Order: sequence, then C-alpha cells, then structure tokens
Amino acid sequence: MSDARSGSPALRPVDAAILDFLADGRVEYAAIIANRVGAHTPYVERRCAVLADRGLVEPVTGEVVFRATDAGKRAVTPGGFPE
Repeated sequence: MSDARSGSPALRPVDAAILDFLADGRVEYAAIIANRVGAHTPYVERRCAVLADRGLVEPVTGEVVFRATDAGKRAVTPGGFPE
C-alpha cells in the first residue's frame, strides 16, 4: 500500500498512533510509547526504526529514546503526509 501523493508506503495505524503520541514534542522510550499506543514493545521498536528511516521520528540518545520530527508531525495532520 502506498500513499498516492508520494509513492511512499502508507502509515500503518500504529505508526499514526506513535506519531500522534510524540507530536507534542515529548521524548519517550519505546516501552512507554508501546504502553500508550497499546502495542507490544518489540513491535513499537521495529516501527520506530522504520519511522526513523523515513525521517518521521529521530532517536534522541543512545538509549533509543524517540521524538517526532516536523515531518512526522505533518504526517498525522490531515492532508499532510510528507513528500
């Protein structure tokens, strides 16, 4: 499945939940994100790695703490999927 506007793979529901949770600028561990979005920690860790590869979140420290990038915040704004 791809986003027609960009040719990029569409966000999975958990991706959008992760980005929504981080969109206010918070910095969190994958385990906390997983708890808040209702997913298993290893799955959230994998999805955060994918989102980081796509430039939508970024690791903040060597301890694998993530935050949403500006592109990630736009991705969960209606009509704002990054190009």
